[in-house]
Amino acid sequence: MRMRKARRARYTLLGTLVLGAVLLTACAPTDIGKWDDPATLRAEYQPALESETAEILEDGPALAEAIRLCAERNPRVEAARQRWLAAIYKAPQARSLPDPRLQYGYQFKSVETRVGPQQWNAGLTQTIPWWRKLWASGEKAELQAAIARLQYEATQRDLIVEVKDAYYELYYLDNATQITEKIEETLRTQGLVAYTELDSGRTQLGEAFRAESQAAQLAYDLILLREQRAAQAERLRSLLNLPPGTEIGTIKSAPVYEVTDDLEELQERAEAYREVLAIRGLEVQQAQYTTYLAKLSRIPDVGLGFNLINTEPARMAGVADSGKDPFIGLLNMNLPIWENRTRSLIKEKEAMEEAMRLDAMDELNEARRAVAKTFFAVQLTDRLATLYRDTLLPQAESVMGQAELDFRVDAASYSSVLETTLAYHNFLLAYHRAIADHGQAIGRLEKAVGSTAEARMESSEEVAE
Repeated sequence: MRMRKARRARYTLLGTLVLGAVLLTACAPTDIGKWDDPATLRAEYQPALESETAEILEDGPALAEAIRLCAERNPRVEAARQRWLAAIYKAPQARSLPDPRLQYGYQFKSVETRVGPQQWNAGLTQTIPWWRKLWASGEKAELQAAIARLQYEATQRDLIVEVKDAYYELYYLDNATQITEKIEETLRTQGLVAYTELDSGRTQLGEAFRAESQAAQLAYDLILLREQRAAQAERLRSLLNLPPGTEIGTIKSAPVYEVTDDLEELQERAEAYREVLAIRGLEVQQAQYTTYLAKLSRIPDVGLGFNLINTEPARMAGVADSGKDPFIGLLNMNLPIWENRTRSLIKEKEAMEEAMRLDAMDELNEARRAVAKTFFAVQLTDRLATLYRDTLLPQAESVMGQAELDFRVDAASYSSVLETTLAYHNFLLAYHRAIADHGQAIGRLEKAVGSTAEARMESSEEVAE
């Protein structure tokens, strides 16, 4: 009798512990759902700059320095890396068995049996899927981790392209501001000269007024350029995750990269390195495993377990097995008997698998189109920058200088001086615009290719030939 009471006490304690554990896990922590204010976010994810780095930014950073800071500080890169890590952790989950189920029942109105009244029962059940299902689920999870890795790399590459785009735009705006300031000063000086020469008849009032009005227009252009510069500087600050108000100095020069002139080779490089194409291929493999799992749904999942029923001693004396607790082994399985539903599921997954293949083919065509489009933009801007640098700018500078000399010796009108000065200014702005456009176009080409776009060394065999 004492042993039975002790056993009942242990069972009651077990039930109490299980119920207490359930209640404790149901209590949510109080800090979930709170939003960190901007100051807290900046303190945690936007570290202050080192003094040396701040000085480099104030002096005007090089492009390589800006790219390095973006890779180190941008939260979008770190977020993509964390998603990759999260995807890696999914594989062990996909390959593991489902959680066992613990069952506990208490009879508020006890049922009298021959061996005694029954008060409560407890059981444990473990579902065991067909092992190929766990294997296929794990493979799908591994593919998702590979996709997340490619998305992380694509995020890094796309951010570098954005940094280059902002950097080259700042280069143009800074140079355009300096050029416009000089031309404005020149026009104001020329306007004063024109007014002083009115009495001599060498200039007309309209010419002097035009020089003055053009200088006023350039002053307005300077306001626009500085406002655009402030917006682009803020864009670069956000890409580099810099503290608000961080000074970004004047960008004096921008690197120009050599790009291969072999379009077909660039398109082949895109097919090999473009992350989106690789992701589409992995998604096709995921769809294949999904279809395979749908076919395996015809195989039932087996469940194994046991059930223990607590039984009190029988009220009648002399009953065999009085108070003995039954211990029951359990075996269960689902019955996938609805074949129509299973066939529909398989057809659905096969259709999605085919759609993934077609998406991959469409992405392949899109990759070649994007490479061709950006390649010709690179070629166009390169030719335009070369045209201004080697032909138009030297000619405009020479004609402007000659017009000034001719005006001094009274061999040309003041209008020719004004026209050639404005033409030189426009050509100079167009030249720096073409350089900036060329750098930005190279960035877009590298994004389309998924790799660098420079000419690569030939293999040793080709060199030997």
